[in-house]
Amino acid sequence: MTNQNRTIIAGLIMMAAILSVSVTYSTAFAQEPQREMKPERHLYAGTFLVGSGVAVSEDDNAMRSHYRMGIVETQTNDNGHAEYEVKRGVFFVGKHDNRQHFSVIADTWEVSVSPNQKSFDASGTVESQEGKVFDLEISGDEISNLEHGTLYFVSGTATNDEGEVYDLFYISPLGERTPSIQSTSDRI
Repeated sequence: MTNQNRTIIAGLIMMAAILSVSVTYSTAFAQEPQREMKPERHLYAGTFLVGSGVAVSEDDNAMRSHYRMGIVETQTNDNGHAEYEVKRGVFFVGKHDNRQHFSVIADTWEVSVSPNQKSFDASGTVESQEGKVFDLEISGDEISNLEHGTLYFVSGTATNDEGEVYDLFYISPLGERTPSIQSTSDRI
């Protein structure tokens, strides 16, 4: 028997072993009693503005950053210019082991979207759990028109009373969330 044939036979034996383990494994789970589903997060329909990117300090130290805001359109004028009210939101800065969490102070935010959603401007205040407050200004220019919204390149600044200034850069969709999973059963 040649080395090539031995390799083929060894591979077939390994595949058979893996297949038998996976069948046994899935059969064991099929016999578990059914449990009640406890949803951890509700999927609500609505408009969202999210972004993933970076916050850069004045000394060129870059930190990961992302944000998400739930927004509601409050008015659209005749030329298609829309104003939005921020209902809730959060900004994160830093890595998982050293992440700063900033809550959006909803009533301080203004979001304005140009006709045909070609650009947007937003400004408002965020506050950390320790009470650190930053004023943010961000603006986005359209990169692509999506099926349920628009994708933007976003830039802006975050400043506070202590003189800290961060430049912000994000890739950010503005879109409509339409839940695709709906369950009428409370059992798996």
